[in-house]
Amino acid sequence: MLAPLLHAWNLNLGYAKRLVADVPDDKMALQPAPEMNHAAWVLGHLACTADMLGAMIGLKPVCPPEWTALFDWNSSPSSDASKYPSKSVLLKALEDAHAGVASALASVPESRWTEPTPIEEVRGILPTLGDCFVFVMAAHENIHLGQLSAWRRVQGMGRV
Repeated sequence: MLAPLLHAWNLNLGYAKRLVADVPDDKMALQPAPEMNHAAWVLGHLACTADMLGAMIGLKPVCPPEWTALFDWNSSPSSDASKYPSKSVLLKALEDAHAGVASALASVPESRWTEPTPIEEVRGILPTLGDCFVFVMAAHENIHLGQLSAWRRVQGMGRV
């Protein structure tokens, strides 16, 4: 099952890149509706979440520590673009975090997938490490990429 999961993971990364390819840096934090997740927040959130997965299997972080408060699940997107890294920095972090997880997954012993999820707050819905990885790689990213697609459309941007 690893190959199909990695295929979906790679498709998500490609889709994320296409969704922001024509978005200029000065529009990355635009909020067409109050508190709407914008492109800068979505890319940073996905990079930090991929980084979190990497940490669970022993990878060094890609994202700077100060990104945690800016992009974690309790954060609120701001329309102040100066708070966010540039699009190229966000994309590089997302690409690097994705690549790290993808290259490390094959070496994770199968026995690890049944270990309890190390994040207590989500253990009730994602009880094992395997549950956490599958959800984040296949569903969580798609949820946020759908938000990014809607963000584009609200602004009159074309579909991707």
